Amino acid sequence: MLDDFLNAARPTIYQAILSEALGQRIPQLNEPGWIPLGSGSGVDTLTGLNRREINDQVRYYNHTDPVMHHLIHLENSYIFSRGASVKAKDPDIDAWIQRFWKHPRNRASLTTAAAQHELNTELQIEGELFFIFYTSTLSGQVTVRTLSPSQIAKVIPAKGDNKLQQFFLTDFIGSENRVERYPLLDYRVADIRKVLSRPEFAGENTEIAVMHIMRDSINGRGISTKRTSLRWIKALTGFMEDRAVLTLAASTFAFKQKIKGNRQAVELAQQRWANYATQLKYDKGEQERRQGGNTFIENEASNLEQMKFDTMAGNAYQDMRMFRQQAGIGSGVFEHYMGDPSTGNLATATAMELPMLKQFEFGQQFWGDVFGEIFGFVVLQGIRYGKLGGKAEVTTDPSGGYPMWVVEPVRGIDLTVEAIFPPIVQKDVAVQANALSQIANAEAATGQQILPPEKKAEIALNLFGGDKDSGTLIEDMKANNFALPNLPQPPTPTEPVIASTREAEVGEPLPKKEAEAVPRITKQEVQQAVKKWEEMPSLDDLLTELGVTMEDVDA
Repeated sequence: MLDDFLNAARPTIYQAILSEALGQRIPQLNEPGWIPLGSGSGVDTLTGLNRREINDQVRYYNHTDPVMHHLIHLENSYIFSRGASVKAKDPDIDAWIQRFWKHPRNRASLTTAAAQHELNTELQIEGELFFIFYTSTLSGQVTVRTLSPSQIAKVIPAKGDNKLQQFFLTDFIGSENRVERYPLLDYRVADIRKVLSRPEFAGENTEIAVMHIMRDSINGRGISTKRTSLRWIKALTGFMEDRAVLTLAASTFAFKQKIKGNRQAVELAQQRWANYATQLKYDKGEQERRQGGNTFIENEASNLEQMKFDTMAGNAYQDMRMFRQQAGIGSGVFEHYMGDPSTGNLATATAMELPMLKQFEFGQQFWGDVFGEIFGFVVLQGIRYGKLGGKAEVTTDPSGGYPMWVVEPVRGIDLTVEAIFPPIVQKDVAVQANALSQIANAEAATGQQILPPEKKAEIALNLFGGDKDSGTLIEDMKANNFALPNLPQPPTPTEPVIASTREAEVGEPLPKKEAEAVPRITKQEVQQAVKKWEEMPSLDDLLTELGVTMEDVDA
């Protein structure tokens, strides 16, 4: 079966000549009616949507229209902000992951804030991303790049399972500038990698795998998540262009002049106006701009009036709001985030509406799952070819549509690797910092640990912007048992705090005069302490504010 598939997928010399003749090497055009070969028609017969055409239009408006550009980059800012970071629980695995994360090749495509913003932009425009992993069989180092969706001629799922991809027919520019098509395997496929013909550009010591992710799809391929906003952004753009034309037309003539006389009198007035305008325009003297408030002199035969017109700007503003609201609804964005702060207030400046908050939380969770899959693949290659050989055993699961990699940790080693995202809204910083403080007070008062020190350090670093190297920082603190650095100690007092003529023995009461000198605890202080204790939130409330569960505490 595999041989039959490879024979069918391998392009013949005639297919290569045909591809060249049909213009696959010609850059893609955005002209209506032109569909790039290898991308499929993308037309859904049920909805009538043309996936390729819609995605191209969203890309065009992202580069030319402020509303689309704002919607896309607003999502990037709230999901990634200053960028995500990574942390593994096992020190050796964390060192391996940090090496992958900080590698210059991966910083250019995956791990910097700029790279993550660009990836999410492409995901919103195309509705899908194709990661291609290059693994060195000499060191286990994984390099991540992306493939343009137009390079993927076909996605072939596993036999009997449309949820799992198995092969990707991928087009590359090969020798003599010809299009060469290769069947590349999904990153989860095991065993049969060596059977497939290796692309020429891969090299002898390189394995290649592809990872396909989608936010929205049609017929198994991605479609832009901003498609529902597209038609309203078009309507808003056309409406504002018409408004600009109307305003220009209204300002073309600001005054009207009536002249009593024949045609010669009208022509004479026109000549005088031309001379006057020319003088003001070119004979500026020491003035850098035209002087306003000039006096117009006329006689009984001439009458100058200012034209009165109403551009209906007030009504136009309300119409524009409706178009903008429709565009925002398509992307789940509320109006005051769409360039009109007059519709917001103090609460919206420091918080976020729950539907938007949940939407961006899903965005972070989506990318957290994607990063988790990438980290799992990196750890797998570290076990197969790198320095993690003793951390887990790698086997294959032959059940299902194709054999898949299975990684089993040994000796109870924790293989967990997680991505850390910045908080979505800044109000969370104060709330969670206060919750951390209250948990610390509760731990000091009860002597019971509520959160492990490692978890508290992770939350604190994430809150205050130190999450870029949180993995290394937390490991350094853990090595020192989370102790404070050596600080200069205050000088030892030469005299005791309470002067006494003799040393008090253990259990011996203080003399009467010294005991009376100690300030008494007032009733008000007792009441304040009890009230403060009663006002402390419950453990469940504190954990909710921090975004953790009892499972995290137990861990």
